[in-house]
Amino acid sequence: MEPGAAPECRLCSGEMRPFLDVDERFSLARCAACGLVSTRPELDEEAVGAYYPPEYYGKRNRRFHPLLERLIVVFRGRRARLVDRRARPGSVLDVGCGRGLLPAQLRALGREACGTELSEGAATHAREVLGIPVFVGPLEESPYEDASFAAVVFWHVLEHLRDPRAALRCAWRLLAPGGLLVVAVPNLESLQARVGGRGWFHLDVPRHYHHFGLAVLARLLDEEGFDVEEVSHFALEQNPYGWIQSLLNRLGLPANLLYAALKRDGAREVEHPVRSAPFAFALTLLALVAVLPFSGLLFTAELLLRRGGTVEVWARRREAPAPDAARRRP
Repeated sequence: MEPGAAPECRLCSGEMRPFLDVDERFSLARCAACGLVSTRPELDEEAVGAYYPPEYYGKRNRRFHPLLERLIVVFRGRRARLVDRRARPGSVLDVGCGRGLLPAQLRALGREACGTELSEGAATHAREVLGIPVFVGPLEESPYEDASFAAVVFWHVLEHLRDPRAALRCAWRLLAPGGLLVVAVPNLESLQARVGGRGWFHLDVPRHYHHFGLAVLARLLDEEGFDVEEVSHFALEQNPYGWIQSLLNRLGLPANLLYAALKRDGAREVEHPVRSAPFAFALTLLALVAVLPFSGLLFTAELLLRRGGTVEVWARRREAPAPDAARRRP
């Protein structure tokens, strides 16, 4: 690559072209060949780690107020039941398991389950409170044996990985034939992304290395040996609030101010909005009254149009992946 040239695409080595300026430091670039959109500049693991301070995970890995935390447990229970129902008998690996709620729920259903995380701090609750085995490090360096899992889950994780192809290739190896792959990501092809623009709640640069459209993700899964069985745009845990916060951001209010207010004191990277920005917070609450009904209508519209702000993809491991040459084609 010539000095000053844009970095190549992580998926197909194509040319990355400017797509959207997010702020004064970060922008998005789109691959001219395969369509993947990525954050530029691409930070290395050490540099991006600074954007995951201890406050990001919250004390004892609890980030939100108690009522929301209880809702999170309910959503994880629903997810665990879906995985248990669709996966063949065997163990489940939750990549980026966080607090370990999904493995714990699967264990309550009679499954063996374990997880991975990229930092010791992120794995604390799962290990010490729930007793979930958690490997700390990249999935590609994990000690698990080939074909040892009935299901592998990437729930809002793939976009955080510098090399998503390598992670999926590893998942294919770890899954038994016919094993279940579950991937949830923000959907750059969504109505939310189009309306939200640089204020889209799920953009989250630079923590998100990549920003998947559904077409790009489906092609990547096919190239790495997976057959997509179902795509769900009904993400009740993510999409309604995604509309609320994206619309508030588009109104010019301080970015994600309401989201910061919903967090516990120990999980905020800034002071509580009531203390740090009382006038802006009051305006946010007033705007929320107007935004709520529109958010409900837009959530319904994205369901009908199958253009959800985040998507959940359920796929099966094929007997053999595509040849390496086919994996790199545009």
